Amino acid sequence: MNAENEIIDSARKLLSGSFQGILSTHSIEFPGYPIGSLLPYSLDRHGWPLLLISHLAKHTRNLNADPRCSLTVAEQSPGETQTLTRLCCLADASPALDLDNAAVERHFRYFPESRSYYRELNFNFYRLQPVRFYCVAGFGAARWISTGRMEEKNPFTYEEEDSLLADINRQFGVSLNKRLALPTDPEKLLPAVGLDATGLDLRQHDRLLRLTLPAAAASPQAFLSLLAETLQHRYP
Repeated sequence: MNAENEIIDSARKLLSGSFQGILSTHSIEFPGYPIGSLLPYSLDRHGWPLLLISHLAKHTRNLNADPRCSLTVAEQSPGETQTLTRLCCLADASPALDLDNAAVERHFRYFPESRSYYRELNFNFYRLQPVRFYCVAGFGAARWISTGRMEEKNPFTYEEEDSLLADINRQFGVSLNKRLALPTDPEKLLPAVGLDATGLDLRQHDRLLRLTLPAAAASPQAFLSLLAETLQHRYP
């Protein structure tokens, strides 16, 4: 893999496994200045960020006036910040008025507390449509990346994903907890909450973790085979 492809691969993994980032919008109150806010996000079927935000929030009012924004995510690791991978997604935001119930429920699996925000506090979903990405993967490793090279569509329907998650939680719960060095008490098993072609997302209380597969899976059976191979390799 050449240097450019390595950076793109790092950028994709970072976007898929961060689950939160700094959303920067154009301030209405102080024109010309951006204002940032830390927000959680899930990914839609194209692999683009989906946000649930309050209609009263400054960033929502800013987006309604000017949809141009950016979402910045960063690798979480000890050490020198300048050596870590950072990704900025320049995007246009729009209300996700066409979002179906399956997509809504998927977001709630990642962030269970947000269900009450949506139902009781008038939070609304917004979708980010990326325009360009800028990734810094350490000293001297920075690239602009087109949306075409970053897009990673989820090959599974919502029904296939739900079925896979049920199978995974039933068959691999203990192995997944060992893989992530977590307790294996059946009452404390880490639930798998989402997946796509390249990885599995799990939730530990209010923390989300991602297990990346060694290759992309194009079918449910391929996903289960790759997951079993990954866990068997680590825990024979």
